[in-house]
Amino acid sequence: MNQSNRLFTALAAALLWVAPSAEAQRTNLSARDALGLVSAQFGPQATQAIAEMRAQGGIPQPSDWQVLAYDERAPKLLYRFWAGGGRAGDGGVDDLRYPDDVPVGYFGVSQIAVDSVAAFTIAEGEARKAKMAFDSCDYLLRLREYSTELVWRLELLDAARRLVGKLYISGNSGEVLRTIWVYRDQRARPDGQALIVDSIAPAAATTPVDLTGANASGATMPSPKIAPGAVIPPLPPGIATSQLPGQIPGQVPGSNTGIPSSPMPPTPGVTATGNAPFAPVDANGRPMAGPGFGDGIPSPPPLSQPPSASGGAIPAPPVPVAPVASAAPAAPRTPAVTTSPAPQPIPTSPPKPPITPSTGGGGDSERIPPPPIPR
Repeated sequence: MNQSNRLFTALAAALLWVAPSAEAQRTNLSARDALGLVSAQFGPQATQAIAEMRAQGGIPQPSDWQVLAYDERAPKLLYRFWAGGGRAGDGGVDDLRYPDDVPVGYFGVSQIAVDSVAAFTIAEGEARKAKMAFDSCDYLLRLREYSTELVWRLELLDAARRLVGKLYISGNSGEVLRTIWVYRDQRARPDGQALIVDSIAPAAATTPVDLTGANASGATMPSPKIAPGAVIPPLPPGIATSQLPGQIPGQVPGSNTGIPSSPMPPTPGVTATGNAPFAPVDANGRPMAGPGFGDGIPSPPPLSQPPSASGGAIPAPPVPVAPVASAAPAAPRTPAVTTSPAPQPIPTSPPKPPITPSTGGGGDSERIPPPPIPR
């Protein structure tokens, strides 16, 4: 009797040990297991060319998978299968992808070197490094674009199914290609928005992030308003000093770019302000004026002016010549004084003889003569 009891107890213990394992196998299904169920149900040709496979709500592994495979008999070349609960099913012809959203490529079961279990283990380790907690995981396996490398995309979700992390892991080597974390707790931005940290962003390698508490580790976070007491760098020369709201420091008001402008260097021989008349210089940059240069260039002749009230012409004002800075120091020269030629009076036509009316016959001697013709 005792021996029978011992056998019954051992058998019950064995059944109790096997039952949870079967339940775990039913509720936690890896990617390879899902493809094995599809291949056993519909034949090996169903999993020879897979476009992608997805799963949602993995804790840590999902309970079912959606498989999208190539099938030349389908009108749009794709067919859907599902696997879960220890069996596989037919999802029907896919009519959503081709020709707009075409797959990036196709892969077979033998190409999966990193299964979903290993991918989750890697993602869990990255979440520990980032001090990020999550509740479930969504899976996507497909080829890398224009490549034969498989890539896992794991989306880590909290209890409200909000995204807290997204990881891209190589399905060939297990390398972590990219991580994106979304912090909504005390590590969020000072303006209340979630802090997003992307491993391949340009500022990710230079901006430290405090993962233990409030974001007060000295990392300057962008803010739409200038904090009181903030030191604003001086603007380059030529930039207006009035700062508009939302304007980038150093940006020209009214422009769309944040590249500050700077004044161009002055051209040799041209003054910085005003429109000075042209003054010739020699090869060394010295003004061509003085005893050695033909007493300078004379001013142009004055324009004809109407006679003044006194009968003479109004002389034209002399044209000012702006001094030009010389490129090299030279010995002082005494510039020749240029004088304008004396104004010439405007020639007048000779006087015309007065016209006297005729006193011949045939007319009235007392007739009033016509007025003289003006000169």
